[in-house]
Amino acid sequence: MTKLRIVLFSAIVGAFVSIIAGFAHADRIVILGIRVPYGLVLSLSICLLTILWLNRQFQTRLAGTVFTVSWVLITLRMAIESGNGDLVFTVTWYSTSYIIAGAVLLSMAAVLPAMRLPDRGQHSLPESQA
Repeated sequence: MTKLRIVLFSAIVGAFVSIIAGFAHADRIVILGIRVPYGLVLSLSICLLTILWLNRQFQTRLAGTVFTVSWVLITLRMAIESGNGDLVFTVTWYSTSYIIAGAVLLSMAAVLPAMRLPDRGQHSLPESQA
């Protein structure tokens, strides 16, 4: 696959996943009267696993790097108040945690070496054993 296709596919996936994660990070559930912010862990996990999947599928770190850049751009856009006063990332501990932990984790994941794809070819015996 050409580098241009890798960049375009990773950018589109990055934008899509980043928008979903940006809204999902603030989701909470009440268990026994305690608010548990599971959305923070869920959204960071989805982004992290998507980077690892992209790097593995394309066998290059370029895919993860493009995803991270897309995540940063989408996150910055969501953190800036619009003309109508809409703001996705309010000043809360989980929004701040999402931005800081996301930047650190996704940057770390983007530079990891790509995992190898499983060998799906036919395994043949070496010539000395055949």
